[in-house]
Amino acid sequence: MVQYIVSQKTGYSEEIEPEEPVAIVSVRNHYYIVESCINKYYTYLDILSNLERYYEGSTQTELTEAESITTDNIGTKLEKVNNPVIDIVNMYVSEKTDNIYVYIIEGTLRDDENPISDFTMIVKVDFANETFSIIPSDYASEHYANVSVGGTIDIDVPENISVNKNNQYIFRTVSDDTYARDLFNKLKEEMVYNVEEVYNSLDENYRSAKATDLSNFENYVTNKYGDMATLTADSYQKTNKDEYTQYVIIDTEGNYYIFYETAPMEYRLILDTYTIDIPEFTDRYNEATPQEKVILNINKFMLAINDGDYDYAYNVLADSFKANNFQNLEAFENYIKTNFYAQNKVDYMEFGNESGTYYTYRVNITDETGANNNTVTKTFIMLLGEGTDFELSFNIN
Repeated sequence: MVQYIVSQKTGYSEEIEPEEPVAIVSVRNHYYIVESCINKYYTYLDILSNLERYYEGSTQTELTEAESITTDNIGTKLEKVNNPVIDIVNMYVSEKTDNIYVYIIEGTLRDDENPISDFTMIVKVDFANETFSIIPSDYASEHYANVSVGGTIDIDVPENISVNKNNQYIFRTVSDDTYARDLFNKLKEEMVYNVEEVYNSLDENYRSAKATDLSNFENYVTNKYGDMATLTADSYQKTNKDEYTQYVIIDTEGNYYIFYETAPMEYRLILDTYTIDIPEFTDRYNEATPQEKVILNINKFMLAINDGDYDYAYNVLADSFKANNFQNLEAFENYIKTNFYAQNKVDYMEFGNESGTYYTYRVNITDETGANNNTVTKTFIMLLGEGTDFELSFNIN
């Protein structure tokens, strides 16, 4: 029977069906509640690590319900952390009763003294009392073993979680703007400290086309983004699709990040607009005139050069043009670095039709950074193939 939980503080109500199997968390606000509980736990743990007797006189249930932890030994039983930062990789939920939900969290933890490490944690949330209790990483494995989506988790839950001075959370509604920026900040954290997780999050088709392996992707990230920690989200666009929600985020340097979100902070990721054709591009391309198609394709080529993605740019060159001028990738890369700019801006000057599906476009290329006032003039020759396929050449003198 469908039932409702009503928060005593906010009046927030939600339709729930108790005794649900383990599932990926699908409610954004619930994700943020659990994240805040984990952050609160590690904040207290940070204090405990620096103030040995902080918990003197407290009860063990204020932070954790692990049976072997007491007031006297809590300082030795739990890990030491200093300025901890968590990154949630996966979050699952099992709705055990009308008001008690059990969350299983897989994530990574870093701090000022320890390298990044994995953790698995269980958080029990009482939505009626707006309280929580935690089973820390070292004690959660006995409950978490062999748990999978659609399965069950064998764990005891109370009728309610009583309020104490440390175990309350604050409910808040998270806006799309806040969520988009948090998506970007999560990606930044992983780009800097856990690039393998970013690699694993890439859209499968995009990953196959973009990076042959993790090492190749690490080099791409280093070359393209430099100090990722300094970048901030500048704008975003949200589009609701049948099977996912698309967030397109642009940072202050003009880089694109396309998230195909299937659940809160669960997504497939694309990091540019040229490596593979996203549906929006294909729709636009199919409706474009030949002149517009040539512009779109030259834009792809120049974006790749601006990204330092010489593999992509080299692969769209006509075979005969490569054979006559750039017999390998290294020769092409050296030419581009010598004859183009680090960031190129294209002005389209004169369009022409050579014959059939061959087209030309004379363009002026300038230094987008403004560091150089010279102009490079190139004439691109392009063959428009089937679908969105194309190949190009250009004058090299």
